Amino acid sequence: MPKYAKKIQVLFSEEQFRDLEALASRDHKKLGALVREAVVEYHLKKAKQRRIAEAVDRLLSLPETPLPENLEEWESEYLKKKYSCS
Repeated sequence: MPKYAKKIQVLFSEEQFRDLEALASRDHKKLGALVREAVVEYHLKKAKQRRIAEAVDRLLSLPETPLPENLEEWESEYLKKKYSCS
């Protein structure tokens, strides 16, 4: 499967299109690559950062769990339960 398999149509004014073509030419890029990079930078990266921030907030809002008094004993009990067939 090709890396980019979905297509979208976007309409620009004549001036916007000329400006984008000039930018693409200056950067030695195809116009589609220039537009794709802009969408990724402006929208998709922000959305990913927002999802990460929300996940961190959910993790930080979890209730605190008390530490076991004896870590070795707790770990032994945990492993017994983890690997038991019941």
